[in-house]
Amino acid sequence: MPSFDFPTLVWWGLPLVAAPVLIHLINLLRHKRVQFAALEFLLTSQRKYRTRVLLKQVLLLLLRTLAVFGLVLALAQPRWTSGLAGLLGGGQARHVVLLDDSYSTSDRSAAGRGRAADEDAGAGPLGDTTPFDRGRAAVERIAADLAALPTASTLAVARYSKLASGTAAATARCDVPPQPVTPQAVPGIRDELGKMSPSALDTGPLEPLRAVEELLGVDRDTPRVLWLVSDFRGRDWQAPAETATLLRRLVDAGVALRFVDCGPYEGTGTEAGNLTIERLEAVGGVPARGVLVPMEVTVRNDGDRPVRELPVTLREDGVARPGLQIAEIPPGGQATARFETRFDAAGGHVIEATLPADAVADDNARTAVVDIVDHADVLLIDGDPRGGGRAGDAFYVAAALAPGAGAPTGLRPRIEPPRSLATLDLNSFDSIWVLDVERLDQPEITALEAYARGGGGVVFFTGPRTRAENVNTLFHRGGEGLFPVPLAGPVDLPPPPAAGGVPDITAGEHPVVAVLAGQRNPLLDAVRIERVMAVPRGHEPPAEEGLRRLLSLRTGAALSVERPFGAGLVAVVLTTAAPAWNNWARGNPSWVVVMLELESHLARGRRRVRSLAVGDPLAVRLEPGSDEIDVDFTLPSATVVRQTASATPDGGLEARLPAASAAGSYVAGWHAVDGTPRRRFFAVNVNPAEGRLARVGREQLARGLGGVGFVYERADALEPRTGTGAGTSLVRPLLAALLAVLAAEQLLAFLAGYHPAAKSPASPRPPSGPRRPAGRSTSMA
Repeated sequence: MPSFDFPTLVWWGLPLVAAPVLIHLINLLRHKRVQFAALEFLLTSQRKYRTRVLLKQVLLLLLRTLAVFGLVLALAQPRWTSGLAGLLGGGQARHVVLLDDSYSTSDRSAAGRGRAADEDAGAGPLGDTTPFDRGRAAVERIAADLAALPTASTLAVARYSKLASGTAAATARCDVPPQPVTPQAVPGIRDELGKMSPSALDTGPLEPLRAVEELLGVDRDTPRVLWLVSDFRGRDWQAPAETATLLRRLVDAGVALRFVDCGPYEGTGTEAGNLTIERLEAVGGVPARGVLVPMEVTVRNDGDRPVRELPVTLREDGVARPGLQIAEIPPGGQATARFETRFDAAGGHVIEATLPADAVADDNARTAVVDIVDHADVLLIDGDPRGGGRAGDAFYVAAALAPGAGAPTGLRPRIEPPRSLATLDLNSFDSIWVLDVERLDQPEITALEAYARGGGGVVFFTGPRTRAENVNTLFHRGGEGLFPVPLAGPVDLPPPPAAGGVPDITAGEHPVVAVLAGQRNPLLDAVRIERVMAVPRGHEPPAEEGLRRLLSLRTGAALSVERPFGAGLVAVVLTTAAPAWNNWARGNPSWVVVMLELESHLARGRRRVRSLAVGDPLAVRLEPGSDEIDVDFTLPSATVVRQTASATPDGGLEARLPAASAAGSYVAGWHAVDGTPRRRFFAVNVNPAEGRLARVGREQLARGLGGVGFVYERADALEPRTGTGAGTSLVRPLLAALLAVLAAEQLLAFLAGYHPAAKSPASPRPPSGPRRPAGRSTSMA
């Protein structure tokens, strides 16, 4: 509907429209009698062309009137608003705007730039606006349009991140609480929008929609409108079953849905070509002082073209180190690069990986924390009641895990009898090795299962003391126990074929034995297996158990398998560790390699430092009586936030930072009662899935929402064109029309006027003579 920036000028200027009519009437009153002879011809011509002349004069008068009227309208600055009054019937309504501020709205790719808005702002064909910038402009336009309505409506504005977090009332989580929208309120709303910026979160529409009903209210007599201003990324809207349910409930309650798309103008594909660091973590090894720790970084390419020779910048504890270069990442695929690092001091250390700048900045960096220890303890349970000495299983395993000072592994094996399982703190060990144990008592089994269920790694070696019936009854228990497979008893491996050349063991597709997999391996060829514990013939575990084979015999039977147990892993080697049933540990280098890889694989659950996501809380457990209760959290911005620990239900103490608001490394620092400083590092990263910039359009939204009615608009149709008021300015088209009217008026005035013909220079001057008397007189205006 039309409105005016200066409506007073309309009322003061409208009387001027009558000026051309008054001038015409005044001219009609000015008569002058002229004596003129031989007028009969002129009077006859006037009667013949009177209608045509009168029509020209009326048209000329109308054009002059329109010119004055157009000038008055131009001075009043007319504009066309976006039809909110038509939607709401011109009455008062309750509006709620949900503004998407997930980090994908910071997209600065060429496909995501706002051409029309930037050109109006003088930024050239490609500016630097983001979907969030366009979303803010659209919200500003909505507020200004509402303020221009005849009756005041109420408006509330909330960002996704604020409405989805916290437990306070929805009204308290709004950036602009519900309030009447008047011309006086618009500047304050505009100022509040100017303070907003995209968050580092991946918040979708689901959680905000759950909280929005409180803002809309339940009064069906008052029109209610919900605006969703978003870039509509595919990961949130391609299969929005629960979102569709919530929206359908709102529509059924009488709420009108308005979707404002502030995403890229070029379409809904992956034009941006965004790169994302999906993963940065330690992969195996022992995070001990002076030991090489292998790390991996994985980068995803969401573009439609391959990326080649991609540099990855690395930093350790804030200091630059040699970076990496990934040769190629296929379109829509990912690539992983490995590097190694070594730390000479125990404690937490921070590794950072960074990509060159691209469409979205937040997912170009990732942080990992590596907790370095002086050594990692490994518990070896020796099943030999007399102690095996240098010929027992424990000796050969310990020698493989800790060969000596010449080859530091960071591991410290500790050999104990079976009864220690019930007395030791098993959580202080990175892995537990149970070596040819005849039986365990129930407290020992319970402690071992609790350790594995909590994320620990356990490996069993069998041998002459292993009793199949004890294993099946106590450890396996029909698949519910710790032992991965049932046992049938010891068997001798049949002699090799007469032709020879077939190794006794082969490596499967498993990371523990990956170094030995492939074609014929001379190290495995030298291994001879004489006796093994057999699995019952025809045993087929259910697929959901996740049983996985590491090593196989030449007969096709399993030699080593693993199975998840709770959060941990349990493996079994169906032969001896000592060279009693085989010769593997007797001078074969592959023995040491496989044992170290097996230990690293089993202990990964306890050594992995979990990466937190932006928005997650940070918690530090304190020892009552040993630690002070104040903890200082240092944020990536170097800001320090002090939190006081509170009691937990289990009688402990915990200091908690409610939510990490930005990605990066956080440090929690506190003191023991004796003054000893303590620190703990946290790695906080964005959710890499938000970096997938593929979008959905109107048609995909309609299909995904299954018939939920909504009005879809582009944000560029709502962006304000000037800084004064709402709607699209009509000044330019009005001035163009005014110029056309003035041009038509000049042309018609020329056609309707009298223009004497120019005298030819060669024509003779008429002869002079006495003036003839006038035949008659007339009067002309």
